Amino acid sequence: MNLNIKETKTTPAITIEHGKIFIKGRSIPEDSAGFYNPVLEACEQYISSPPEHTEIDIHLDYVNSGSKKYLTNMLTILERSYLRGFTYDLIWHYDEDDEAILDLGNDLKSIMKIPITLCGINE
Repeated sequence: MNLNIKETKTTPAITIEHGKIFIKGRSIPEDSAGFYNPVLEACEQYISSPPEHTEIDIHLDYVNSGSKKYLTNMLTILERSYLRGFTYDLIWHYDEDDEAILDLGNDLKSIMKIPITLCGINE
């Protein structure tokens, strides 16, 4: 299942396609459940028949508390297929002067079994 959501001022661009998941932008939707539930459903469909390897690129500028919960839920769904032997490379991009996004990446790295690489960007 492919999913392609365009970026807005309050929601990130999200692409889910065979072997590639991409999230970029600001995540402060007024209705986190309304925005993220279709993404979680797409992740459930993705892991029903995943490719051997998936690359995940995440570069978020800002994430509110509701979005953090859904982002964690999304990665937890993907982690189920990782635990079944499918491989994932998750790159967590953050602006080097953004400690909050770096901290979120470190928090996810500490709770997820999917390997996460933190990648600082100097803009």
